[in-house]
Amino acid sequence: MSNSTHRTQKKAQPAPPSARLVQLVAALGNGTGLGTHGCFAERMGRLFDLSDTIALDAAYKYQSMGPFRPEEGLTERLRADFNQTRDTLISGITLSFDPGEAKVKLRLPRTVETPPVFKPYERFYLSHQRQLITAIQYLRQRLRDGFAAQNHTLAQLAVLDTVFDNTLASYGRYCFAAIPMVLGKRFRSLWRAHRNQQPEDQPDPADAWVAPGGWLHQFRQEMQTLLLAELETRLEPVQGLLDALNHEEPLPQ
Repeated sequence: MSNSTHRTQKKAQPAPPSARLVQLVAALGNGTGLGTHGCFAERMGRLFDLSDTIALDAAYKYQSMGPFRPEEGLTERLRADFNQTRDTLISGITLSFDPGEAKVKLRLPRTVETPPVFKPYERFYLSHQRQLITAIQYLRQRLRDGFAAQNHTLAQLAVLDTVFDNTLASYGRYCFAAIPMVLGKRFRSLWRAHRNQQPEDQPDPADAWVAPGGWLHQFRQEMQTLLLAELETRLEPVQGLLDALNHEEPLPQ
């Protein structure tokens, strides 16, 4: 390989968490669920109505008068807050699927009904979604508060982030609400496939469903993977705020 060819090659970049979530949902839903679209900017623009556009323009022109209280080590403190929140949420998800002796607020449904029903798993997933929303929203607000007290540029960014958060909130709820529906279809699809493969004259104990290799064991693993991917996707806006601290430049006036 020539040196010129080597120089023109680009290192493959890992897919962002949101792209991974879309791929997982599409795979479990046989191509349905969270769709991908060619023109991101055009679709983003459609989410902003006139009032949103006015609010965004006001945020872009925002001039904070302070008083500012610049904090030494702000980046490190907010990064530690982010990591602790993320680790706590990951631990909560992981333990809810296999708590052992640990005391957890959310616990994977253990009672297996015959025939099996998805409703308990839907409640379990929705409870996790509510937990993610609350924890991450508080984390995001703590970052904004830290920004607002630091300097004009970061205070302006905090206001802009608030506008984007408020504008995209309903669209985000709509998108994330599709995930439990996809999981419901996946649950029923795995159950039908299992029944079609099961000889009629053979016993079909529910204990075998949750054992490694069983259809329900597979579903539970897929649900956990999807929930962890959703967590990483929901954290992306907060990650973006943290990245802005490392590339802080005055916004054009």
